[in-house]
Amino acid sequence: MGILDDAKDAMKSAGEKISDVAGDVKDTVMDKASDAKDAVADKMGDAKDAAQDKMGDAKDAASDKMDQAKADAKVGKAKAEQGATEAVNNAKDQVRN
Repeated sequence: MGILDDAKDAMKSAGEKISDVAGDVKDTVMDKASDAKDAVADKMGDAKDAAQDKMGDAKDAASDKMDQAKADAKVGKAKAEQGATEAVNNAKDQVRN
């Protein structure tokens, strides 16, 4: 029975080694999956941050354009008022003369 016992022990040892290797493979696969998940989350976070930065830049640029348009409108209004005042003054001068 020594041969059978040796074979039984060898099979038990092989089974334990297979189990250990399978456990190691599972751990490695899980670690790699976790790393990949973290990398994707980092990239998504980076993309979100970049999009928010671009939106902020676009908002700032639009605000600057609106401010410029308002300033231009005020200048235009002032010029129109000045022109109207000059026209009235010229008309008064012509009526007096």
